[in-house]
Amino acid sequence: MEAMLQKILEGQTKLFDGQAQIIRRLDTIDNRLDNIDSKLSENTRFISALSQDVARTATKEDVASLSASIEALNTRLFKQESELILLKTAK
Repeated sequence: MEAMLQKILEGQTKLFDGQAQIIRRLDTIDNRLDNIDSKLSENTRFISALSQDVARTATKEDVASLSASIEALNTRLFKQESELILLKTAK
C-alpha cells in the first residue's frame, strides 16, 4: 500500500513539473507575442510616416527610394505577422 502511494505521489510530482514547464513556455510565447506586436506597431507607424513624406515633397529619385524602403518594410511586416500567427496558433 505504501509503495502504491509513493508511486502516486511520484506521478503527481511529474505532472506538476510538466505543468510548470508548460506554463513557463506559455509565458515565453506571450513575451514573444508582445514583442512582435510592439514591432508591428512601430513598423506601421514608420510606414505611415514615410507615406506622408512621399505625398508632401517627392522627386522621382525620392519616390523610388521611399518606394523601395516601404517595400522592404512591408516585407518585414508580413514576415512578422506570419510569425505572430504561427505563435498564436502554437499557443
